[in-house]
Amino acid sequence: MNPAPLLVVAGEVSGDQHAASLLRELKTRVPGLSPFGLAGDQCHGLGMDLLAHQKQLAVVGLVEALGKVRFAARLAKTLVNEARRRNAAGAILVDSPDFNLPLARKLKKAGIPVVFYVSPQVWAWRSRRAKKLDKRGRAILVLFEFEKRWYETRGLGQKVEWVGHPLVDAAEEELKTAHPAPKNGRPRIVLMPGSREGEIKSLLPVMTRAVSELRSRIPLLDVVLVRADSVSESLLRQMAGPDLDSWTVVSGPHMALLAASDVLIVASGTATVEGLLAHIPMVVLYKVHPLSYFIGKRIIRVPHIAMANIVSDSGDGEKTVPELIQKDAAPARVATEVMRFLTDGEHVTRTRERLRRGAAGLGSSGAAARAATAVIRALSLENQT
Repeated sequence: MNPAPLLVVAGEVSGDQHAASLLRELKTRVPGLSPFGLAGDQCHGLGMDLLAHQKQLAVVGLVEALGKVRFAARLAKTLVNEARRRNAAGAILVDSPDFNLPLARKLKKAGIPVVFYVSPQVWAWRSRRAKKLDKRGRAILVLFEFEKRWYETRGLGQKVEWVGHPLVDAAEEELKTAHPAPKNGRPRIVLMPGSREGEIKSLLPVMTRAVSELRSRIPLLDVVLVRADSVSESLLRQMAGPDLDSWTVVSGPHMALLAASDVLIVASGTATVEGLLAHIPMVVLYKVHPLSYFIGKRIIRVPHIAMANIVSDSGDGEKTVPELIQKDAAPARVATEVMRFLTDGEHVTRTRERLRRGAAGLGSSGAAARAATAVIRALSLENQT
């Protein structure tokens, strides 16, 4: 059995999660698969040789990314050199376009075929990158059906395949088997402040003060914080202070927790898709460096920032859940939106129904298996073993 080296690059926690689901499938179908590259704890747990950990690269915002430019350049050079040295069968590049698109150009020049898994949000901003994806990749695997349509309307759909969202499988499996602690009649809110240090520093203090305000109105309020694997408990303590002692902090699978809770306060990102699948009303927060926001506001071409809102938009442009952006992401405003979900039954019912409809648009179960089939076909992995 010959080894099949495969470069995998997943620069964020959500990318690590998606890449791990894909690797599990590939390992069952490609004997001798030997993944290496940039990812996180989940991929490492599957035996991937980490040349760098994703937390070394993950940042939020355009300005914030400037501090990583030199590190990113050195890392890209290392990844290409290792792909050459190991004679990699190909590369799977997961999202992170600012890093992965330049890397794809270098890999193609080195003769390493590329599959893009989780298409960058070219439909939202910097749409010219779509042509670069088409030129540099053998295949572009997208999670959402509307993405496939977007590429097709621009004559770029030939390499694009809609495989569905891997979180659908994770949610179905966990919701079948997990049994979260009962609420004992108390309202329960869940905090998901993000997986990157910048998000925690920006959003957790806001969430902490919002919880304090909520507890002044509802003393018997259960609060649960979901800690991403990439976030240290010391950072949570630094940002939340002594309030952390009155909360329950959990890590690991949490879909059942979301489904059994009343409101989610969440950083904009993949976590809003988890909320969508759990049909939980949520308040979405987004705060970046003012210059990053200034630039982004002028180039983003979609009416929503939260994927939960994008997917659940029926075409009327209405936001299913509130998005509190920059200055609006303030404790008093967060508390007001949460209280509305806790006190207005009709509002909750309407929100949950829109979330259910949106979740149906994520595709059926089996996304990782479909993605694995597409990768094997694009990289001819069946001929590598």
